[in-house]
Amino acid sequence: MTSRIAHGAAYARSSFPAWLGGMLTAAVTIPRLWARRRHERHALLQLDDHMLRDIGFDRARVERMAARPFWRA
Repeated sequence: MTSRIAHGAAYARSSFPAWLGGMLTAAVTIPRLWARRRHERHALLQLDDHMLRDIGFDRARVERMAARPFWRA
């Protein structure tokens, strides 16, 4: 029984840094994702209709995508 308590206490102590690490990773990753979305949507707006057809998009779809906030996929 003592080993379970000791193991549980060790787990509780070690899980906090993992949680904190996850939060820090998200704090860096999410703004990068948002910046990439914003950049890609802007780049799509710069393409002409022929280029958009080559990649399977049309102007209306690109404009709808560009109108969405950067935090939405």
